[in-house]
Amino acid sequence: MKLFLAAFALLFVTSFSVDAKSRLGEYYLGFGYSIIDGGKKADLDGDAFQFSANSLASDSTDFILNFSYGRADSTLSDGNGTTTVSDGTTFNIGLDYVYHYDENVFQNGMFRPYAGLGISYLGDDLGVTLGDDGFTWSFLAGTEILFTDNFSFMLGGRFMGLWSDFGENDFSLHTGLSYWINDVHGISLEYNRAFDKEVDFITLKYLYSWQ
Repeated sequence: MKLFLAAFALLFVTSFSVDAKSRLGEYYLGFGYSIIDGGKKADLDGDAFQFSANSLASDSTDFILNFSYGRADSTLSDGNGTTTVSDGTTFNIGLDYVYHYDENVFQNGMFRPYAGLGISYLGDDLGVTLGDDGFTWSFLAGTEILFTDNFSFMLGGRFMGLWSDFGENDFSLHTGLSYWINDVHGISLEYNRAFDKEVDFITLKYLYSWQ
């Protein structure tokens, strides 16, 4: 039901006139709400609030600040009728440095590839993202696809791990359909999948640009 409402909200705003903006090379803030679902060893069910800030470091590079905080319930069954339910919090604060290859765009500028590095601090009671708390490193890459003057689609991946234990890592798929109502206001529907933990994140985000 929550996913349906998020998708409906995204489709509703498409009835307005728009001016296209990219998710790369722009100044903007993002305020989002995520649904957490899945889990490899236990069933996870929760939600989180997200905040992000995108700022230009140069004409071809961006700094992206990310913060998220949420709660989740974990349900574990031993197969003998015994079910264990626990809850906990998860938060992450990090900074990405992203280079977008503007000089290498192709198909009339439809594709805008990017690559970057990230550092963060993770606190995760239930192992929603990784198996332990601590500082993390990450490598990210992907492309923005500019379908029309109204919409863009982000498709990328992030390989992330703990500094204290390089064997504790995971790869996640990141996708996002973005729509700018005008030069200031936008909306995005995003889906992330952590493959090793088998956890899905569905996020509806409001975008505010001050340029």
